[in-house]
Amino acid sequence: MLLYNLKLAIRNLLSNKVVLLINILGLSVGITIGLLIFSFAQKELSTDHFLPQHEQVFSLLRNDQPGVAQQMSQLVKKEIPEIESITNCQYEQAPQVFVKNNDVSFKIEKLLIADSSFFKVFQLPSVYGNPSNSLNKPNQLVLTKSLAKNIFGDTNPIGKSLLYNTTHLQNELVEVTAVIEDLPQNSSWDFKAVLSTLTNYKIDWYKNQGWGNQNFISFLKTKENVNPELLQEKIMNMSQENIPDGYKDLIQFSIFPFSQIYFNFPKHGKLKHGNKFTLAIIQIIGFLILFLACVNYINLVTAQRGKRYKNVAIIKTMGSNKRHILALFTYESAITLLIVLVLVIGFVWLLLSGFNQLTHSAFALIEIFSGWNLCMLFFIMLFTLAITGLFPGLIFSRQTTSALINRHVDKKQKNSLRNSLLVFQFFISIILITCLLVINHQNKLLFNNNPGFEKEHILYASTNTDLENNTQAFKNQLLQTPGIEDLTFSSEPILKISENWGLSFINRGKEETIRFAKFRVSSNFFNFFNIQLKQGTNFTEHSKAKWDFILNETAIRNFDIKQLSDARMLLDEDPSSGTIIGEVNDFNFESMHSPIREAVFTCSGKSDEVIYLKTTANTPKILEQTIQLIKKTWNEFSPNFPFEYHFLDDSWEQLYRKEKLFQKIVSYAALISLFLSCLGLIGLSFFVIENRTKEIGIRKVNGAKTIEIMSMLNLDILKWTLIAFVIACPIAWYAMHKWLENFAYKTELSWWIFALAGIIALGIALLTVSFQSWRAATRNPVESLRYE
Repeated sequence: MLLYNLKLAIRNLLSNKVVLLINILGLSVGITIGLLIFSFAQKELSTDHFLPQHEQVFSLLRNDQPGVAQQMSQLVKKEIPEIESITNCQYEQAPQVFVKNNDVSFKIEKLLIADSSFFKVFQLPSVYGNPSNSLNKPNQLVLTKSLAKNIFGDTNPIGKSLLYNTTHLQNELVEVTAVIEDLPQNSSWDFKAVLSTLTNYKIDWYKNQGWGNQNFISFLKTKENVNPELLQEKIMNMSQENIPDGYKDLIQFSIFPFSQIYFNFPKHGKLKHGNKFTLAIIQIIGFLILFLACVNYINLVTAQRGKRYKNVAIIKTMGSNKRHILALFTYESAITLLIVLVLVIGFVWLLLSGFNQLTHSAFALIEIFSGWNLCMLFFIMLFTLAITGLFPGLIFSRQTTSALINRHVDKKQKNSLRNSLLVFQFFISIILITCLLVINHQNKLLFNNNPGFEKEHILYASTNTDLENNTQAFKNQLLQTPGIEDLTFSSEPILKISENWGLSFINRGKEETIRFAKFRVSSNFFNFFNIQLKQGTNFTEHSKAKWDFILNETAIRNFDIKQLSDARMLLDEDPSSGTIIGEVNDFNFESMHSPIREAVFTCSGKSDEVIYLKTTANTPKILEQTIQLIKKTWNEFSPNFPFEYHFLDDSWEQLYRKEKLFQKIVSYAALISLFLSCLGLIGLSFFVIENRTKEIGIRKVNGAKTIEIMSMLNLDILKWTLIAFVIACPIAWYAMHKWLENFAYKTELSWWIFALAGIIALGIALLTVSFQSWRAATRNPVESLRYE
């Protein structure tokens, strides 16, 4: 009997192969996308939760900013007994870091500099050694597992030495004191190794850091059962007695939970960050696609069941009992869902590599089918089996043969269900298309908007002490290189400024402390980038010695400087230093998520840490030849550090990597939504046309034209798509309005974007059903009237 039921179930499924294919493909795609999106969302929402006692870790803030001086955190630790440990750390500022083992060099892309308490606050799992006792002395290094394996293979590296070289510190022997597990993908930290802070004290400018050098980020771990609100109040009301006079009343300490930094504190620039609103939109998209696929599947299967009344009546007449009919429907549903499950696993396996690349994740196949995802998959399968198999089987098995033969169908109720599904399908599609159009328009604004400086045909690289010692000869040789038009220097890449200063400043006789982004640049910097001088004069060869300053428009405006001669930076008692000699036009030295802030420029002596080269190369081949000539010159003057360059326009686009990712996700989601909607329309159009076959034949016999028949069949599509459009527009507007709040410069939500989204959705819908309508309208009316 089992084999007979299986054969009968397979035969019934194959009786309409097109609808079967639509059902299987639609549900498989929807579940696959849902699993991938929910895996990504779970990873984002669980960021840093892998750390033991992460709820006891807080970031120490100064005036609501993460940058602190080491003396500040030491003072807080001394004053607040509820703190168990406190650590200061920062990412290594040197642009190039290498370690050498047996004459083989290895580059460390991301090196963290931290004190001995770092691994007491952040208890990362250990592979070798004890991390909490591993940064107590100078020249101690903790490696991650993957980097340790890359350097030493599978051997235990504890106690082994490496030759450490950076652009700031060379030829230091460092000892490997511990190896930790690689940071998981749901970590806001991103480093490959940790070096003891005491190592950098060998650099003169590093060890002489006082209260004004607020370049560290500090984290504290509280003792158990400490109330965060009471701790916050205690830290904010700390005594100012032990703070130096120049900083009293200028420093307000506070704390912020480490577990909330990822989503809620984007100003904490040293850690990775996510956008909770964007993630919520992605989650909603995943749910809608999954829900759309499931509803499509259930609706199409249920519609098919409506044609089974006479079939079941015949089976019952031939002696089948209730159990047999229930088994038949359950087997049909179970076979379909089993195929869906196999396809889902296959689709996930095929898409996983691209998905990881798209979302910068590292999911394994087993991770997708585990935890909440596995529970969700089990629930979907069980619920769908019940709705499409068990319940219909029970309903059919309990009805008499005469009731099945004389079944009366409420067409109005049936049409309401079908039309509701149609509205829902295009409601989702119109929202996604609208979001895609807005995101695309905003990203074009970001990429194509003039940042206020030239960025095309410019490449830049980090310099080092070898080049600084031979600056003039290095410059002269580069300027003689074919394809190089000009060069200049600055203290940091123009789009990655992290140096922030606070200085005493006098303006029209009034003294105050001002804070600003600080750039140290060559005298030709503004001419190189075509940044216009608004007033005053440019830097000269004497500007370095005189400590001249140039400010941008925002600084002049916000510092209330009416005339340049009214204001001066207070550096020392020499009245000739600290002169503000000019004002330059504003330009975006940070991403356009934030408005332009105050920037102050000083003149460097010979060269700085970043060199910019403007090329005249107009083809890829000539550009490659120019780069090879630059490398040759570079290696001649800097044999210890290779030429690692970046294109400035590429770096500009990288500032908006998350926006590009969001655009791709919404693009794929919109395509998938339209694909599922079209599948549902194709399936539904089969049943609609099938139910109206005789009506179409009668209309044709009475003289109806093909275009009239097609218009009749397509009228519902037009009507319900317009209803979906009216419902979708305000929701799409609200979602995009909230998303655009992340930008200081934003596009307008014009009416044509919403209109275009509706036209696209309507056009796709009409194209999808028009072929079926045309076939029905051109069919021989004799065949239509004979149809049963």
